[in-house]
Amino acid sequence: MTKVSKANMEQGKILWVDDEIASFKPHVMVLEGKGYHVTTASSGAEAIELMDGQPFDCILLDEHMPGQTGLDCLPIMHRKAPNVPIIMITKSEEDGVMEDAIGEAIADYLLKPVQPRQVLASLTRVLGRKRLIEGRSVETYRASFAALTEKISTADSWDDWQAIYQEWIDWERRLEGSDAESMRPMLTYQKEEANRLFIRFYAKNYPQWITSQDAPCDFSHQILDRYVSPLLHEGRKVVLLVIDNLRLDHWHDIQPFFTDSFRVKEQMVVSSMLPTATQYARNAMFAGMLPADIAKRYPDKWVKDVLDTKPGRNAHEALFFQDWASRKGLSKPAYGKLSNAQAEKQWVDQWHQVKGKSLVGLVVNFVDRISHAKTDQSIVKDLATDDRGFKALTYGWWKNSPLRHWVNALADEGYELIVTTDHGTLSVDKAIQVKGPKEISANMRYKVGRGLQFKDKEVPLAVKPESIGLPSVALGDQIIFAGGTDFFVYPNQFHRYAGQFAGSYQHGGISMEELMIPLAHLVPKG
Repeated sequence: MTKVSKANMEQGKILWVDDEIASFKPHVMVLEGKGYHVTTASSGAEAIELMDGQPFDCILLDEHMPGQTGLDCLPIMHRKAPNVPIIMITKSEEDGVMEDAIGEAIADYLLKPVQPRQVLASLTRVLGRKRLIEGRSVETYRASFAALTEKISTADSWDDWQAIYQEWIDWERRLEGSDAESMRPMLTYQKEEANRLFIRFYAKNYPQWITSQDAPCDFSHQILDRYVSPLLHEGRKVVLLVIDNLRLDHWHDIQPFFTDSFRVKEQMVVSSMLPTATQYARNAMFAGMLPADIAKRYPDKWVKDVLDTKPGRNAHEALFFQDWASRKGLSKPAYGKLSNAQAEKQWVDQWHQVKGKSLVGLVVNFVDRISHAKTDQSIVKDLATDDRGFKALTYGWWKNSPLRHWVNALADEGYELIVTTDHGTLSVDKAIQVKGPKEISANMRYKVGRGLQFKDKEVPLAVKPESIGLPSVALGDQIIFAGGTDFFVYPNQFHRYAGQFAGSYQHGGISMEELMIPLAHLVPKG
């Protein structure tokens, strides 16, 4: 075979399978001249045997061969080397043949007679696409750095900040390859600066927004009235799917699974409420009212937020949800809460008992369990060392969850979907000392109680609970919120807890990751 330079050898190792492979000798010579190392086989059996002895970067596979055809070989080759792309070469343009080939996940296909330039172009698309995209992303980010910095420094509205957050998420996705690692320090710097300015902006405006009907964004307690109720009054059937702790970037990753059977009619960024914690945000969502109003309407159901509180902070969401529907003149909704894989399977198995309802609310706690498990379980710490690992766990969970197939089936039953969450989360790393009485709340991103002692410069927002729609634990209470990646720790054994929780995922405070949450309205494609 043609000798090539060591540099050109990096183009890739190709296995070309065709029962008339001798006729492609000129093509092979062209490929080797371009730096590819080509191994040939004249049958599927020979090719499969070759795969046992050496790795290949790509396979060129003839569809029409005597005996074992290309279509016969495809599933065997995928089992042997699931990550090796296969380019099908075929004489046939029949729909059935190509549908079968595409169904077996071929990377590309070519029609005979093929020219060397066509083969080169296909290999470039298949093998070079990822590398080209990564390289172009790095160049584009370098060019966009100054413009994005300018957007961050001049942002002065909710729309400005949510657009910046969306752009930041997009860059996180585009700079995930190894070639882009050099850009991560720049991106991290911009993220930290963006959050610093966003926290100042949000803390200044939140007390006015949360009590106003004309705020520039919708909050947790407004979701039912503004997005669910209108659909029900139009006679639609709705499933409200609340994935606890689902960040906006996580939603972007798993959304393609939802579009198998649904199309996205509307998608937006809404705001969680403060504290960005389940007891407040999710109860408010299902009650359709602020926590202070929940405590007044259900004084025996609201659990005080103190360190040694009794369990049951989220035990009454079904009651709140049904009461909201009754106030709106709607039929009684169904409600479910799934805390583990067994509960997910049980929900799917028993769906036939529920699906007659026009409104179904479902809370899924898997992502929240991942974030909390990082603190307590070493294996999760290793798997979710950073946001990329956390996203990968979320993606893998939904891909394999029985709920994914259940969601797809909802389209055939005529349901529309509202997908959202109660709050997001972020990895914390800086411990802030706060002092307070025994009755102080336990959450590390906010504290509520009397006599709180802290440094003003370390706390972006400190207010009376009632001023932002929250119930007080006792007269004279104050509530304070951590910003960015800070978290509150008591002076007692400060260094022990600062070290234990640094790098853990927490929520309850002020950051784009916690507050800017997805809300998507999906309708059946049919």
